Amino acid sequence: MHMKYATLTSEEKTILQQKLLRRMRSLQVLSPFDYGHFWQSFRVAAAGFASVVLVGVGISYAAEDALPGDTLYAMKIEVNERVRTWVALSEEAEVEWSVVRTMRRLEELERLATAGDLNDILRDQITTRLEQNTEEANKAIESLKKEQIAVAADASSRLESSLRVHERMLVQVAEERADMSSQIGVILDTVRKKAESVSEIRQEIEKELADAENDLLSKDVIIEDADATSTLSVEGTKEEDGTRGVDSKRDTTNGL
Repeated sequence: MHMKYATLTSEEKTILQQKLLRRMRSLQVLSPFDYGHFWQSFRVAAAGFASVVLVGVGISYAAEDALPGDTLYAMKIEVNERVRTWVALSEEAEVEWSVVRTMRRLEELERLATAGDLNDILRDQITTRLEQNTEEANKAIESLKKEQIAVAADASSRLESSLRVHERMLVQVAEERADMSSQIGVILDTVRKKAESVSEIRQEIEKELADAENDLLSKDVIIEDADATSTLSVEGTKEEDGTRGVDSKRDTTNGL
């Protein structure tokens, strides 16, 4: 019962206050959100992220020059080219990229053959990719011709031209590098077959384009003939009206 009314003396209160002050000063009391610490951590994280991005961009750029068998070639195919495929949002952009990608395979073939680095394994890998990329380009061109036949015709022509040019270059390399003739011979067969398939598509598209132009010309001729006939009819009517007017005046004069 007596504890209910117990109080501290003035001296005890002073000692307790001094202890509390010393204790508070010994502690680093932080605010609920330390902005300085947050921004310092953010800057460190941002610098790390930027470094990762820059390194990635550098590797991606270096991979563009990679050839089959190189360490970075997988990144060139699986990362760089996939990204470019994803960002080709329109059918026209898709066709353009598919043509460029096929040309890249042809250039890789030529570089390996010229350097003498073409073996059976690399030959099979590039030939498979070349066939796949060419087929994808053909499909994209076939799809594009439904909406933009002139653009599709131009794309097929450029693709065929590239195949023909690299075919001639590979023939020349095969003549200069007898040790690579067997590998190049297999590749040449593939390039020729793909060139023929693209040529067939090109000829078909050009025929459709020519037919469309002829139809348009025929319609223009019909319209011009119709306009000419209409003009002659109007002029004939005017002449008839003029003749009738003269006859009427003559009749009136005779009546007088």
